[in-house]
Amino acid sequence: MNAEDHFLTRRGAILLGGAAVLGAGGAGLWLARRRGLFGRLFNPFSAENFDLPAVPGLTDAAGAPVPGFSAQDIAGKTVYLNAFASWCPACREEHQALLDFARSGATIYGVATLDDPAKTLVYLREHGNPFAKVGVDRKGYLFRALGARGIPAHFVFAPAPKLTLMAQGSMDLAELRAKILPALA
Repeated sequence: MNAEDHFLTRRGAILLGGAAVLGAGGAGLWLARRRGLFGRLFNPFSAENFDLPAVPGLTDAAGAPVPGFSAQDIAGKTVYLNAFASWCPACREEHQALLDFARSGATIYGVATLDDPAKTLVYLREHGNPFAKVGVDRKGYLFRALGARGIPAHFVFAPAPKLTLMAQGSMDLAELRAKILPALA
């Protein structure tokens, strides 16, 4: 092997190695985005620090805007948060139970998670709004910061920012009364 062949072989190996690293890096970047790892590792929210804007155009029965909320709004209070999305079948399944729970006197704060606010607005207008306040969490930072990995998710702070209950999956009215009410007491 002459010096020129050796140079080409070494150069080819370097290029091939570089391409492999870039390919693996690209695949890793794609996988991290797909699995939401950036949101978990670089999450700007915590139970002590979050601010969720209101759903634009959402009003209550009297026509007043339904506000969003922040960690400061709930600090020192006992509150129930429900993370939901308009596209979520399990959220749709439990929606009537949430309406009934709210009608029975429970105050629920909604967290519109991983959803387009325009779709959240349409969903709540069509199906009813059980929430006293609804905050938009488009990237799902809050529910991830609180330890949930899917929606619907239920959180009780007693008092905030102390998280005393976290449950995932849809609940019927009996489950809401059995699990959420005692945590709120």
